[in-house]
Order: sequence, then structure tokens, then C-alpha cells
Amino acid sequence: MAMKNIIKAIIVSLAFVACDSGEERYSREYLCQFTFNTQLHIASPLTRCLTNPGSFVRVDVKKELGVFNLFIYSNNGKEQEKLTLSTDKENYQMGQVGANNSIIVGCSNFNGLRAYDSQCPNCLDAYTGISYPLTWTDNGQTVCCAKCNRKYQLNSDGITDNGLRLIEYRVRFDGQMLVVRNN
Repeated sequence: MAMKNIIKAIIVSLAFVACDSGEERYSREYLCQFTFNTQLHIASPLTRCLTNPGSFVRVDVKKELGVFNLFIYSNNGKEQEKLTLSTDKENYQMGQVGANNSIIVGCSNFNGLRAYDSQCPNCLDAYTGISYPLTWTDNGQTVCCAKCNRKYQLNSDGITDNGLRLIEYRVRFDGQMLVVRNN
């Protein structure tokens, strides 16, 4: 009977450890509150990338005169879009977006939707400041930091060759609303 209790305790302990390691995947260090209604922006590269494996976009968010503007850059290097959020609801739902108001969102070839911070996590940790932007490389399937030269594989959970990961945020898409958050 005592052995069964020990085994149960070990299983329960392992379950808690497994949950904790899964939680570490998503960063809470930089606030991320991004909401996008794809039905209002059907032709946007951001809308199209959500259902096309291997497609990613970088979204820079800037507030000008009280209205949010999205600057969207596709990983194919061919599409750029400035999109002004035109409804009160869209503007109300937007908030701080990662380390420097910029995220990478897309559909991984292997792991579904992903959302990453577009700043190099290594340089954010090693240096002061928040502007260490990642740029597309290798046909848009990886991003590279100009400061430290690390490359992050977007289709492999944002991991570098030495095991470092991009800052990742929770992403949800219900067919209409894209929500990227960490709170």
C-alpha cells in the first residue's frame, strides 16, 4: 500500500513539473496584447499567413494621433502593408506588443500558429535597450540578428543551433479573430 502512495506522489510531482515547463515556453517579460479582426482586413498579408504553412509576417505597431497603425512585412519579401485600424473596437483592443511593439506571426510548417517577439532575445538579455530587430533570411524561414548574428528557425519553435529560443507569445485564431497575448 505504501508503494502505491509513493508512485502516486511521483506521478503527481511529474505532472506539476511538466505543466511548469510548458508555461516557461511563453514569455511574460514583455507585455503583449495584440488583437486583429481578419474579417475587416481580408486581403491583408497578416490574414493570409494564418492558414498558409511556412508563411510569416512581422507586424510593427505604432500609435499615431490616437489611432494604431500596423506595418506588415511578409517573409517572402514581396509584400508590405500599412494598415490603419479604423474602428474604435480595434483600437481599444490593441495594447503594448512585445519588447518593441513588433511581433512575428505565422503558420509553421510543423507546429501550427506561432507568435514571436521580433527582437533578438539574446541581445535583449545581454545589452541595455530594446531595439535588436530580427530580419528575414533563408527564404523567410529563419530570422537573424544583425548584432549577434544568431539565426532562429521559425518552423522549429524559434530555436537557434545552440538551443536558444525566440521569445514566444500565446496565439489563438478562431477563423475571425487573431489574438496574441501573454496576460
